[in-house]
Amino acid sequence: MPKETEVLALFFQSTSTPEKSPQLKYLENLATGKLVHMRDGNITLYKRERSKQWQMRFRLYDKKWHRVSTGYEDLEYAKKKAGDIYDRARFMEELGLPPLNKRFDSAAEATKVELQSDLDNGVGKKIYVDYISVLDNYLIPFFGKKFLTNINHQDIAEYELWRAEKMKRKLMRSTMMTHFSAYNRVFDSAIKRGWLSDKHPVPRLGTKGEKSTPRPAFTRKEIDYLFVFMKTWSEGGKTEEAHNGRLLLRDYIEILMATGMRHGTEAKNIQWKHLEWHTDKSVRYLRIWVSGKTGPRWLIARHEAVPVIERLKQRFTEWDHLTLDQLIEEKHEEYLWRHPNGERPYDFVSSFKWLMKDSGLLLSNNGLKRTLYSFRHTYATFSLVEWNMGIHTLAKQMGTSVQMLERFYSKLTATLAAEKLAG
Repeated sequence: MPKETEVLALFFQSTSTPEKSPQLKYLENLATGKLVHMRDGNITLYKRERSKQWQMRFRLYDKKWHRVSTGYEDLEYAKKKAGDIYDRARFMEELGLPPLNKRFDSAAEATKVELQSDLDNGVGKKIYVDYISVLDNYLIPFFGKKFLTNINHQDIAEYELWRAEKMKRKLMRSTMMTHFSAYNRVFDSAIKRGWLSDKHPVPRLGTKGEKSTPRPAFTRKEIDYLFVFMKTWSEGGKTEEAHNGRLLLRDYIEILMATGMRHGTEAKNIQWKHLEWHTDKSVRYLRIWVSGKTGPRWLIARHEAVPVIERLKQRFTEWDHLTLDQLIEEKHEEYLWRHPNGERPYDFVSSFKWLMKDSGLLLSNNGLKRTLYSFRHTYATFSLVEWNMGIHTLAKQMGTSVQMLERFYSKLTATLAAEKLAG
């Protein structure tokens, strides 16, 4: 250590001040060897608190600071490693490539933060919860320590074998698409942050799985029974919270059956301002604005939805002085699905399972377990069979394609066509 540096070090060791300025801290670290500059100040070596290894930050022609660990506790080794990292980073910069090679787990953790932030702010989709689960349970455990630029087709093949063994079942195509999308989001996030070049070839996960089947629908007899059963069931509940949850679930189900909207993002994020009246040929209809998987759209609710909306209004005493028409006209931003205390339910999945068990309708005649998506399937079935709705109109109402409806309901449409052809 040079003589001047030794003097400075002794000075700082003997000087104690309650609070040191950033400049004083910088000089102290420099004098005591906790801060080391290299390459004309373009590289700085330093140590973090509670870490013995030397970290480095360096600046390239882009004038941005980049940070990485040298992996060494010995200063001389750390200097050599820092020089190698800096030289490679400059070479990569000249080629137009990202200067640092990030590991998969770093990009995956950043992706999780983005997804959770969107969920917390009410702009995330329900599927984001599944993406986070896939990252935590599958993608990070397998790919975590691999560098993004080193992942190749062999890794993908090994991952798919590892996943199949871990899951011990054949994956449905929808499950494989969830894994595919979660994996792609990690690389998209890395590209956005400058950790990976958008020109770098990314090997993709496979998406061919078992063919998806629609959720089991309810028959007309089962729906009629369920709606009668819910009137009594919704009056129960061991606690006030459970009682309010039952009331809200009943309303939620009846709206799903009156609209065919998607359970989850579409239904859950409806606000009072998204309701309005629509009059056509002197008949008034309730129109609802929803936004979800396929973007925003207006849909028309069946008339039986109106009493449900009236029930929702009556739970809030602050609106007692308003008629339903006035409330809809005022375009309030409160969410439709709220308890009397203003809190929103996290979801309806748990209470729905209890309803299905209590009503004896959990399983269909084929032994398939019903979910809240079963009401969307039931709506589509009733629309085609009972309500004589055209398939093009139904596709617009449900925010899907005619091809998708024909794929899932081909037997129904074939039967209807046969009836029309036979007269």
